Amino acid sequence: MKLSKPSHNVRILLAVVLVCAPPAFGAASDEEFARSVLQENGVSGGLIVHVGCGDGRLTAALRVSNRFLVHGLDADPANVEKARQHIRAHGLYGPVSVDVLYGSQLPYADNLVNLVVVDTRCEMPDVGSEILRILAPRGVAVVR
Repeated sequence: MKLSKPSHNVRILLAVVLVCAPPAFGAASDEEFARSVLQENGVSGGLIVHVGCGDGRLTAALRVSNRFLVHGLDADPANVEKARQHIRAHGLYGPVSVDVLYGSQLPYADNLVNLVVVDTRCEMPDVGSEILRILAPRGVAVVR
């Protein structure tokens, strides 16, 4: 009996781990949160996307080493400007960048992103299916 190969979508769904980070008592710093998310989920490099990046503090903190490229998105242009100022002030602009999120699709190719961090303030419709589309096999999505 020959078994058929699972469809591409099924493989992606099986590889996704969704972690909901509960609000911490005494809230951890952005740096502590970034390091714990990466360590606990085994993400060792690649593209990280922060959806709903706000002021860019966590976005910048997600670049814990040269093995990562970090891209933040926010629907509010004022937040994007704040985030860019923060990232530039820390000398990270280039390996860390931020753009305005337009529309209802994330601006990435399918199966590209190793880690997606979604801030709860993100109001993008149908963000779940977009996350599944852009995550690489064994990619991780974290809702903060």
